[in-house]
This record gives sequence, C-alpha cells and structure tokens, in this order.
Amino acid sequence: MSEIDKINDKFFRKIFENIENVRPFLKKILPEKIKKKLDFSTVKIDPTAFVSNEFKDFYSDIVVKVKMISKSVRKISTDIYFILEHKTRGHRRIFIQILKYMVSEWEKDINNNKPLRVIIPIVFYHGKEKWNVPPSFNDQFDIDDEVKEFLLNYRYVLFDTEIWNFRDENNKELRNNVLLFTALVLMKCAYYNDVKTIEEISSFWHERGLTKDIESIKFFLTYIIDTQDIGWDELQKILEKSKINGGEIMETLARKIREEGIKIGEEIGEKRGEKRGEERGEERGIQKKARETAKKLLEMGIEIEKISEATGLKKEEIKKLKRIPEVH
Repeated sequence: MSEIDKINDKFFRKIFENIENVRPFLKKILPEKIKKKLDFSTVKIDPTAFVSNEFKDFYSDIVVKVKMISKSVRKISTDIYFILEHKTRGHRRIFIQILKYMVSEWEKDINNNKPLRVIIPIVFYHGKEKWNVPPSFNDQFDIDDEVKEFLLNYRYVLFDTEIWNFRDENNKELRNNVLLFTALVLMKCAYYNDVKTIEEISSFWHERGLTKDIESIKFFLTYIIDTQDIGWDELQKILEKSKINGGEIMETLARKIREEGIKIGEEIGEKRGEKRGEERGEERGIQKKARETAKKLLEMGIEIEKISEATGLKKEEIKKLKRIPEVH
C-alpha cells in the first residue's frame, strides 16, 4: 500500500468508526426500499481487527450492524450487516474479497447453529480513475442470462466521491453533520489541488461554528497538507479569509508535525539501531563459527590456503589462530 493510500485509509477509518457519522451516511446512500426496513436508532459498529496478513482478506474495513424493523406478530428483529469497503482503485478482485468475508461469517453462523446473517456490501470509492467494476458479481461472466440465473450472485452499494455533488441541495442532512460532510468533501478533492473547495469548506466551518473545535480543524488541515500540494502560507490565508485564526492554528499544527516528525525519526533510529545490532551480532556469530572451524582444520593438519578457501578467513588471520595457545 502506498503512503497516500495509507493516509486515505487511516482518515476513512477515523471518520467511519464513529456511529454518529455512519448513521447519516447510510441514510444518504442506501436505496429507499432498504432504508424503510431499518431501525437507524440501533446502528452499531461491529469491531473487526486484522489478525495477520494471511487472514486480511477475511475482514472488512468497517462492519455496521443495524436491526431490521419487524412486522411479524412475534416481533423478532433481524440484524442486517453492512460491510464498508474503502477503495482508492477499482478491481474485480473486490468481489472475491467481499465473498471471502461473507463466507467466513456464514461459517461462524453454521458452526454456532445460527441462521445465516444478512450481509450487504457498501463500496466507498475515491480515486483518480473512473470506477468500472460491474455492480453485480455475475455481471462479470459473459454468458446468457438463462445460465446466469444458476450462478452465485450478489451486488454492492456504491458511493463514488467523484460523481457525488457536494453542492447539491439533497445533501442537507449530511451538511448537518459537519465532521462527516467535511470528510466526504476533502476525500472527494484529495487528488486535486482544489483551492476553491478548501475555501468553501473553511467558510462552511465558520458558518457552522466548527472554528471553536480546534482539534477537529487541525485533524482536517493535516489531511489537506498530506494529500494536496497547498503551501502553509496559502492555507493560512484561506483560514483567515474565513475568519479563522490561521496564524495560531498553523503554528500549533506546525509544532505538532515537528513533534511527530521527531518521534517518528527516533522510532526509525531505534529500528535502524536494532537492525544494525542484529546484523553485527549475526556477523560476529558467523566469524566466530569460521574461526572455530579453522582451528579444527589446523589441528587436522590441513594447509592454511585450503582452510582460507573453506572458511572465508584471510590467511593472516588463520596464521594468528595457529599461534593462539589452547586455554585449559
């Protein structure tokens, strides 16, 4: 994963691990026929963790659990699981990745003697290229529909930041959640030097009173600096134009970045030191082994030249070993 992909992925997780951000997002992107069946007051984040790279494909980025509204007499509510997959590139392998997750969860249900859970995938895409992955699993098979109906099939819900118009009036509920709306807009323009949008979003902060939440502004500014080629001076002017104390915030942000840079530098230094230590230790071990072998060969009367070839030690070093007395 590239550095920019790691930044985007970390930013995505930070936003969507918050229920207050997930709830309005689901209300925005889900089809109406699905939304009508959900009790949004029951939204929960289902914690997942990557145990190791070997099992990474069996986990989703964010898993959200919501209860379906029951219309039966018994009032038994059913959980529906939405898996949010964050992608910055489109590839058909996403179908297999999602399917692996589904199968792993269904196997758990079978092993626990439970009904198979309902799972609907959601793909959150923001990337440079146009998203060109088919909407349904069996759409990638070039065969007649009569045969397709016998194949395994599922489809995902797509949110593509590239085609999402954040200036549309239909985004009223999203705009009420300042953090979520800001995150979506910044992810939309992450690959472009979009100064105009940054100006709009900073004015939006002032309009909605986010200027008092310095930590959130620093969080978003860090993402802007990481993803866009906008200079500090230019960013400060944008903030001040929107009646935000740009000088104070940028100074604090610069200090934070310096401190983190020092910390990262120290960590890298420690790791390099550990690596050098390991390498030196390993080298010493090899040298020691070679000298021990050379001593044994000398005792057997083998010629120094042949010992040098066998152990890699220099002839002068072997001659010194010959003169070292045995310690009793």
